[in-house]
Amino acid sequence: MTTNTRKDRGFTLVELLVVIGIIAALAAVVIPNVSQFANSGDTAAHQTEGATVQSAVDLYLAQNGTIAAQLATTDMTASTPVLSPTYMRLGTTQCSYAWDVTGAVTQSACP
Repeated sequence: MTTNTRKDRGFTLVELLVVIGIIAALAAVVIPNVSQFANSGDTAAHQTEGATVQSAVDLYLAQNGTIAAQLATTDMTASTPVLSPTYMRLGTTQCSYAWDVTGAVTQSACP
């Protein structure tokens, strides 16, 4: 008569539950950290894009002496609003701007 030895049997239910518990605990720690790193990458990309736009605005200001808000319009008169020189600066600004679907820009709350 043969007897079953330890190597002939599979894993016990307790052993499987312990392994599943360890995997669940590791997943609970790893998944939020991965999400945090993904979000910080998005934030860095947005900051880089903002800096690129600011560089373009600075270059336009240096070449033209003003920052025209409505570059798409053909009616560039003295009443056409211009953007504040501090537009798109990182940090806070005292001016706010609104764009509509036609591309017109209105400036409000600017001292």
